[in-house]
Amino acid sequence: MPAAVGDASFSLDGQIVLVTGATRGIGAAIVRRFVASGARVAITHRGSERNERLVADMALELGDDRFMAVVADAADSGETEAAVRAVESKFASGINTVILNAAYIAKRPWDEIPLEEWDQMMAVNLRGAFVAALHTIEGMRRRGYGNLITVGSVMSHIGDPRALHYVTSKGGLIAFTKSLARSEGGNGIRVNCVVPGAIRTEHEVEQGNDPAESLKNLQSLQSLQYRGAPDDIAAGCQFLASPASDFITGQALTIDGGWSDY
Repeated sequence: MPAAVGDASFSLDGQIVLVTGATRGIGAAIVRRFVASGARVAITHRGSERNERLVADMALELGDDRFMAVVADAADSGETEAAVRAVESKFASGINTVILNAAYIAKRPWDEIPLEEWDQMMAVNLRGAFVAALHTIEGMRRRGYGNLITVGSVMSHIGDPRALHYVTSKGGLIAFTKSLARSEGGNGIRVNCVVPGAIRTEHEVEQGNDPAESLKNLQSLQSLQYRGAPDDIAAGCQFLASPASDFITGQALTIDGGWSDY
């Protein structure tokens, strides 16, 4: 239902949000921005020593009353369902917004991709989105309102010969977004996708890429001559989760500094 004139805002007060795969990078930026905007946020992650450290730091920073973390494999239906129930129990309310951020990435020539790696890519990036939607949609239907936001990639617009399986999965997420939006619009549920460009995250830093060299390589591709940050994507997610975007669904919001022409 449209907000009254003057009432539309970016506030997320009262929202219960689930973000999959969000211990760092874009996911962690989404969590911090959403908590600062009034939401209570839960994340899922695959249990590891590193993730547990990151989760502990986030809980200390954000507070146990606004944040929780659950170990769950994004592609595992049973673990995802249990995570959803844990979130609902903790916050004593249904989930309003789901951000499907969990992702797996690998790069190699397409004809050297092992079948096992292809299957893992599709399991995390596509099956994971499907599974999370299945286990959260019923509550949204009952309330007559909800948001699902997928996280794609600019590579699905322009292609990448080094990551055919990753690009394929991210392109599939846009098709998933548009189809689910058509299916659930009558239930008051909006489904949109954010499409990040070249965002400097911890993963890029770990790859040892020189930031000055990376920017130089991007200057001929982007209209804006500076690097995107995780919070740029988080801001797009906040817009799509807020009342300000109540009449927007089935869209792919590209946030790439003017790299692609979509």
